[in-house]
Amino acid sequence: MSSPERISILGVLAILLATVLLVVGGNLWKTNLKVRNVTVRGNVNVESNQLLQLAGIPKNTPLYDVDLTHVQRNVSSHYFIRRATVERDLPGGIRITVEERTPIAIVAAEKSVYLDEEGVVLPSTVSRMIYDLPVVSGIPSAEVLTPGTVVANPDMQEALLLLSVLKQANREMFHRVSEVRLRNGGDIVLYSAEWGVPIIFGRGNIADKVARLEMFWTEEVVERGAQRLQYIDLRYDDQVVARWADEMSVGRKM
Repeated sequence: MSSPERISILGVLAILLATVLLVVGGNLWKTNLKVRNVTVRGNVNVESNQLLQLAGIPKNTPLYDVDLTHVQRNVSSHYFIRRATVERDLPGGIRITVEERTPIAIVAAEKSVYLDEEGVVLPSTVSRMIYDLPVVSGIPSAEVLTPGTVVANPDMQEALLLLSVLKQANREMFHRVSEVRLRNGGDIVLYSAEWGVPIIFGRGNIADKVARLEMFWTEEVVERGAQRLQYIDLRYDDQVVARWADEMSVGRKM
């Protein structure tokens, strides 16, 4: 065997040996990594300790023994968690990032529950937050509101869409609504937090009605005072019908 061939073989063997050493060393390094800390990000409604308990990762567990999918599934089982991601954070951390469900309404029944904008039922006892939310009333007695389920009632679905659009358009106006009254397929009626003014919303055409309500409240009600207002009717196209104390009903183009 010539010298160049011998050198070539030795070079290949050296590369193979180095590769084996790197693999073995890497595995030994990974084996020695332990979980030193678990962090939670993105949570506002839910205490971090609740999510850490669900994650169930003891300290000093070998980092690569942690089943990330299993942890993700456990954390996502919390009613207020829409989705969760779990990642290793070398050299000794696990990072849990969550997206929460945010209540948009409350149902005052025998046992109060929250609803998010997707209609998911949330228990009122597991959140650390106190919410200023409209109450949805007039829900059929046959409607079962079990935490974790999604409401199927069309009236409730439309009411939640209404509140979602209102909240996105004008958060201050959203907080002016104290109650959303359902009427078994009939017109939806809102009640203002100020003086309990009925706002006959009707059905459908939500974005346009929200825009008209916002404009009317800003330009008329704030100026004249809600205490003199007897009702607002948004069911007519391109106008707001309102009745003030000691006045006839008046429609205003909006």
